[in-house]
Amino acid sequence: MANAITPSLRASMERLKHAGAINGLCLAWRRQVLVSLMPFEDFRIEQVVQTFHDARDHFQGNGDRMLDSLWMGFLDVHAMCIFAGEISVIVLHTRQEESDFITGIVKTFLNDAQLLISAALSPANENAEGEGDEAWLPQPPSLNPNQTNVMV
Repeated sequence: MANAITPSLRASMERLKHAGAINGLCLAWRRQVLVSLMPFEDFRIEQVVQTFHDARDHFQGNGDRMLDSLWMGFLDVHAMCIFAGEISVIVLHTRQEESDFITGIVKTFLNDAQLLISAALSPANENAEGEGDEAWLPQPPSLNPNQTNVMV
């Protein structure tokens, strides 16, 4: 799925990565990694995505609370996950005082990049719609003598 990501979405994420003291950035849909700009291997990023989703499911409990972000602090780096529906953005950053600022810019990014993300999630549907538009246009008549309902 990561191969189908549009270059403009990747470029937007590269610009987002330069905000504040961000070390890594990952865009995920449900529990699947879409774009990873993290300094780690893919299987480790998948584990981080799974961990954040498991933590969100745990803290939401039986549906009493809705979490839109989680923040975990470690010795040298902080990990933050911002959720927006089925999309989540995981950010690694070094300065804890920037967490509110980074949360705000990630939410703005998610609002601004909705069309890019939806295009990345369903590229096959767009092609099918384009072919469907051409299929209903008037076609020149085909005269095949082997057909029974040919009017000449």
